[in-house]
Formats: sequence, C-alpha cells, structure tokens
Amino acid sequence: MPAPPHAPAPASSLAEPSVLADLLVVTAVTALFFLVAVQVELSERIAGWTLRHEAWQVDELPMTLVVLSACLAWFGWRRLRERTREMQARLQVEDAMRLAVEKNRELARHLLRLQEDERQRIARELHDELAQQCVAIRVEAASIEDEALACELPVVAAGARTIRDAVDHLHGVVREMLTRLRPPMLDALGLEASLRTLASGWSQRHGIACSVRVDPSCEHLLDEVQVALFRVAQEALTNVASHAGATQAQLVLAPDGTGLLLTVDDDGRGLDGQAHHGGLGLVGMAERVAVLGGSLALASSPRGGLRVAARVPGLQKLQAEELPA
Repeated sequence: MPAPPHAPAPASSLAEPSVLADLLVVTAVTALFFLVAVQVELSERIAGWTLRHEAWQVDELPMTLVVLSACLAWFGWRRLRERTREMQARLQVEDAMRLAVEKNRELARHLLRLQEDERQRIARELHDELAQQCVAIRVEAASIEDEALACELPVVAAGARTIRDAVDHLHGVVREMLTRLRPPMLDALGLEASLRTLASGWSQRHGIACSVRVDPSCEHLLDEVQVALFRVAQEALTNVASHAGATQAQLVLAPDGTGLLLTVDDDGRGLDGQAHHGGLGLVGMAERVAVLGGSLALASSPRGGLRVAARVPGLQKLQAEELPA
C-alpha cells in the first residue's frame, strides 16, 4: 500500500545527522579528557588521594561510579526505547487519522455527487413533466379565453384568464426551483454565466444590488468544483438577504496563488450581526469546500459588512482536462 502524501520520514533517516554529530562530540570529549588525564597523571593522583582516606573506603568510589554510570546508561536506554515506542504509536495513530480523514472526504465527495445527481434528475423531471404541462395548460386557457370573448361569455373568459395567471405563477415557481436544483446555464454556458444569472435573479427578488467579477482563468473547471462554488455563492447570497440588512453585495471569483478564491462581500451588519445566524448554511458551505480540500472563512468586509471567503487549493488539478480534437 503506498504511503499517504506528506507521510513522515522514517525515524532512522531523520535522526542520522544528529547521531553522527553526537558521536563526534563524544569522541572529541573522550580524546580531550584522555590528553588532559595523561598530562596531569589523573589516575595516579586519584589513587594517592584514595589511599590517604582508605579508612573511609574511598578507594572503592571509582568502581562504584563506573557501575553507577553503567546503570544510568541502562536507565537512559530503557527510557529511549519507551519514547521510541510512544513515537511509533503516535505516528501510527496520525497515519490512521490521516487515512480516516481522506476516507471521510471521499465519502463526503461521493454523497455530494449523489445529491447533485438526484437534484439533476428531479430538475429534469420537473422540466419535462410539470413545466411542459404548465405550458400546455396556459395554451389551452388562452384558447378558451379567446373563444369565450368571441362568444361574448365574459364569465368564462375571466375564469380562463384566472387559470392562465395561476399557471404563469406556477411556471415561474417551477423555473425558480429548477434554477435552485440545477442551474441549466451551469451545464450550457459555464460557471461565470451561472453566477451572473444567480446574482441578477437574487438582486431582482430582494432589491439588493450585486456586482459579479469572475477571472477568465476560472473557466473550464471540473463539474464538481463548479457545482460546489455555485452552491457556496448561492448560500452566501441567501444569508446576505436573510440576515445582513445590506444594500449592496459583491461576488468575486479569482485565482489565489495556485488555487481559487470565491468571496461574497456585503455592506450589512458585519461579522457580529450575522455569524450567529449561519446555522446549517455555513456548515453546508464549509463541508462543500472541505470536500475539495479547501476552507471557508468569515471576516469583516472592506465594504463594512461580512465577507465569506471560500478557498480551494490546486487550481491546476481543479481545471478539467481538455480532450484533443
């Protein structure tokens, strides 16, 4: 099984330079001590001193110190073995946690993909069935209204007009649901057009001006990346409309080093006024970005309100490969 990315190097390879340095220090200190001992005749001096105090058994002290040194070396070796085992166990736990995080990320990515597939299927069903039926009912209602007016039946014409207006409203609701479930422009025209359409519709519904700026290099991304960034922008704008009390918003998608940075700024109440309202919306945004290996952050906006910043690393990996013609 291949080692996980950024796995720590083996302990022996990490310790080798310090081991050699320590051996050199030990050798140098030993050689220096030997030279000094030869110059001052240290052993003879110690022997003479111990003989003068033989009544106190001081002459046994050198060998006792040798045994003590050996015991201390054994004690240190035992502690070193324990620390080595602890370090190995810790590295194993860290590797297991890293693998578990990667597995959890893959599962989250799979679940989000299934969720988007289900949304796409529901959107297709709504478009093919309900939306088409709305169009058919509207055509029939308009035909009935025309016939009723021709036959001078105002009550019937008014009823047909009411049906037509209700169907128009229902059709508008269906179209909005389709956009929320799976924006058609995301597949047809790409991320930039979808973000602009999202911001335009959001501005019309809530009466809040919203500007959009997308760097040209942010096109041709993988489908899951486009969907995740679109959902983050969608949820961030929803939070602005619900909690910010803002009059203006700005959505920017641009390269950030080797990755992407999506920011949504507003001029509303700011971080203190909105952070506690995040709830599941912020959690959902963070999960979507984390699946791509990125992060979500809240900060004060230069506009005076709140900034939601989603960073996704690895721009080169996120761009879809272009197949040769």
